[in-house]
Amino acid sequence: MNTVTRLWDSLLHWLLDRRHATYGLAVMRIGFAGLTIVSILLYLPDYSYTFGEGSRWGESLYRPSGVNTYIWPISILFSRSDPDWFTYLKLALLLAVAVAYLLGWRMRIIAPLFVVLWLGYASTNPLVLNTGHYQTFRVMLLFLLLADTSRRWSLDARRRRITRDEHPLSFRGHMLPRWVPVLSNNIAVILIGAQLCIVYITSALWKLQGSMWTEGIAAYYPLRLEQFILFPWLNEIAWHVTPAIFIASWLSVYMQLLFPLTLLNRWTRIFGLIAITGMHAGIGILMSLPFFSLVMIFSDMIFVRDVTWRKVQLWVVRRWKRRRTVSNRQPDAGTSRQVVGEDAQVTSPEVVGVLR
Repeated sequence: MNTVTRLWDSLLHWLLDRRHATYGLAVMRIGFAGLTIVSILLYLPDYSYTFGEGSRWGESLYRPSGVNTYIWPISILFSRSDPDWFTYLKLALLLAVAVAYLLGWRMRIIAPLFVVLWLGYASTNPLVLNTGHYQTFRVMLLFLLLADTSRRWSLDARRRRITRDEHPLSFRGHMLPRWVPVLSNNIAVILIGAQLCIVYITSALWKLQGSMWTEGIAAYYPLRLEQFILFPWLNEIAWHVTPAIFIASWLSVYMQLLFPLTLLNRWTRIFGLIAITGMHAGIGILMSLPFFSLVMIFSDMIFVRDVTWRKVQLWVVRRWKRRRTVSNRQPDAGTSRQVVGEDAQVTSPEVVGVLR
């Protein structure tokens, strides 16, 4: 058997034998739904002026955007011409679907419904919902349609565990082979991973076109921009540490550029994920871009192996049970002794035993 044949067989086994990144996909599902809920609630106080009837004054600013060219019926789900009370009803539906998406309930129906509603909602104001991280968010949602995102940590998984029924897919009354949903899930993992690598490499190549990043001074400037400051005192500390500025500038370029290579080995992958997550955490806190950072961090979680997630889950469960056991063993001081009038009534079982 030559090398090409062995590689082909390994690829087929990886694609068809079992689902990969099931925990990472669950993290993406929970995280993306949570971000959607938080985003909608944050815009809710000024919703009319941003997406509803009150936003018609700025129609000329976002009319040419290609985001409004979705096919029917996505293009008519949300409209600025609708009265606000009707828009709020549709928004409540989107929130309800987002909660169901977060909980992983009936995902074969909820997942496509969530994507359609979100695309319709995003088309109402592309200036707000057409920035870089929202574009990545939409792309990832489309890829997640192919994945089994409710395999872990979901109500669907709980129902399958109780009924012991996998509910195999069928098409026109014919049961699909077992490998079809497995292949679909693993293709989604490949597409998400490829999209992340494209984003990182493209970002690094753009940075390398200038000299500030290679010289190590580029990170200084966003730390000094007032519109990017979330905690002024923290930014003041950060930009005064000169070595940190150089390290952050170089790391943000070369870590992104070399990130696909770090995935080839387990130990380099651990280092790469820690470094890239730290970079996103720094961007979210020091540059006031939490949504962008969280979208990327949640997506990167597919590179964490399922066996690692299971170990973490087992450790958390054990810690939780241990804390519950310790708390249940602690005696209730309020029931140890009760004094009524001049008579002392002993209620502690140990003391009662001694008196007898």
